[in-house]
Amino acid sequence: MCCRLTHRSGDTPDIMNDTTYMPALLACKLPASSKKQVLQELSDIAGAETGVCQRAILSALVTREKLGTTAVGNGIAMPHATVDQLQQTTILVASLDQPVDFDSPDGRPVDIVSIVLGAPESQGSYLGAIRFVTDSLNQNADAIRGAQNIAQLEAAMAASREAAA
Repeated sequence: MCCRLTHRSGDTPDIMNDTTYMPALLACKLPASSKKQVLQELSDIAGAETGVCQRAILSALVTREKLGTTAVGNGIAMPHATVDQLQQTTILVASLDQPVDFDSPDGRPVDIVSIVLGAPESQGSYLGAIRFVTDSLNQNADAIRGAQNIAQLEAAMAASREAAA
């Protein structure tokens, strides 16, 4: 299943959903100007695709973020949380149209964000997904940043999947 929203005048990011692909959700050149807006936009996308209330997702991500920044350095952030209503682990990787401050330990603004949402019953899958995404983003950060559309972003993520195999 593939869901594409066309990028139009900076209003809507390119989005792809393919449940055979990990990560299942990709957003290219997401327009956002703050950490709060990034979390809101990603929660909206994840909620629309999973059928889980966007506010529940946002609340879980904000609660986790209050414990400490999920920025890992090198312009990458990995907000993650478990969400009671989820049935399976969900991953969304997004490149941002412009870098935003995410309280990164290296002080660098973030331009790649991946949210990992776990179902309470699938902690092993959730933790494995965090490890996979961390490795993937670190290995392919330049290609992800250079992606100008969803096909290029998908190719960058596919390269990391092949490297992991």
